[in-house]
Amino acid sequence: MAPTANPSPSPPPSLGRAARGEGSSPSRPRILYLCPDLGVPVLGHKGGAVHVRELVAAFERAGHRVVLAAQMLNKSPWERPAEVATPLLQIRPGPAATAAVQAFKEFNELLGVENPLPGELRRILYNADLQADLKRRFENEPPDLIYERASLYATAGVALARSLDVPLILELNAPLALEQSAYRNSGLAELAALAERFTLTHADAVIVVSSALREHALACGVARDRVHVLPNGVDPAAFHQGPRDPAVRARLKLGPGPVLGFVGGLRPWHGVEILPALLERLAPRHPDLRLVIAGDGPLRADLERGLDERGLAPRVVFTGLLPHEETAAVIRQFDVALAPYGPTEHAFYFSPLKLFEYMACGIAVVAPELGQIPEIIRHGETGLLYPAGDLDGLASRCEELVADPTLRARLGRAAARLVQGAHTWDHNARRVMELARSLKKARGRREGPG
Repeated sequence: MAPTANPSPSPPPSLGRAARGEGSSPSRPRILYLCPDLGVPVLGHKGGAVHVRELVAAFERAGHRVVLAAQMLNKSPWERPAEVATPLLQIRPGPAATAAVQAFKEFNELLGVENPLPGELRRILYNADLQADLKRRFENEPPDLIYERASLYATAGVALARSLDVPLILELNAPLALEQSAYRNSGLAELAALAERFTLTHADAVIVVSSALREHALACGVARDRVHVLPNGVDPAAFHQGPRDPAVRARLKLGPGPVLGFVGGLRPWHGVEILPALLERLAPRHPDLRLVIAGDGPLRADLERGLDERGLAPRVVFTGLLPHEETAAVIRQFDVALAPYGPTEHAFYFSPLKLFEYMACGIAVVAPELGQIPEIIRHGETGLLYPAGDLDGLASRCEELVADPTLRARLGRAAARLVQGAHTWDHNARRVMELARSLKKARGRREGPG
């Protein structure tokens, strides 16, 4: 079903039978899912957008009623939007905030400077518009739970939960202020850190996707019993072991030889810069080896140049950005799946979505010993690990797998069993609702009878 955006004021969306006056079922909690992040267009193809849609779909499959509220739907008007079957509200910034941001942009243009301050101002001012809009929509029929994907400067979820008197579960996927300062040269680093600390410490519970992020949340002052680690997952109906589709292989022009594969954004923190040198190491011993790079991003031109300079361009297929529903069929063409993250100046706090998708499809994975990765991939059992940034180690692990189909199959089967059993979005949705029920009970005890 195609989503319907609601950019302007309108009556509250239907939440099912209760909204139509047909009675309410206490076994079907109502969830308001907030994604106020400008950087996560919820109908786009970035990993964050996939995470939002998949968890929403898992809530729906479990019988819960969900409304998804977001600021951004698509990054580009030319991008084919993903589909969601849940009510979707697009809440845009109001005219006052838009005018203020535009004035800031014009001031920068006058001075001939570029900085992230207009975007930061937009995020800050958006809080008031989002909170007021959603309070108006839901004050007569509040949700049972607000679930929010944390984003930079986003405090509206806390304010809305207070005004509606409902619990807030906050999902943290990165140290927001640290990322802004490290990667975007923020001019308001201290303010960003204060806003992040405020939101984390005022949520009823904080879900983090890795142990490194748990430590970050604790350092921000969140009580230990309020922080819960819940790594990313997969939809097992889409990502599972299965035969290779010959039509996909023909479209990619792969031929019969072994295939290395990478899925993800072509950005510095994904480690893709190492791929040309890796292929150069392996190519002389494997003349029919191919590399598939499924994704797009600012490093694509550099990768193409590096491959061309080494004479390797004919061995490589760039698919460009893939719709998520097409990703599993491409992954199943891989013999070896790569997650070549390099060393970072900060703790490796990611929960790489690609790892779970590779593994669910039964593909042998080569990944570095960083952060959460060794917790998911047991070396020699569910994949192979190497020291982060070590090209020799990466090439050796790939060589080992390319040369041994039996080892690839064994590791792939074990990886698929692990992910299908413990790392699915349905599993995550159950954990969230167990937490929500515990919060409700705790509230009841505090408020007492009557």
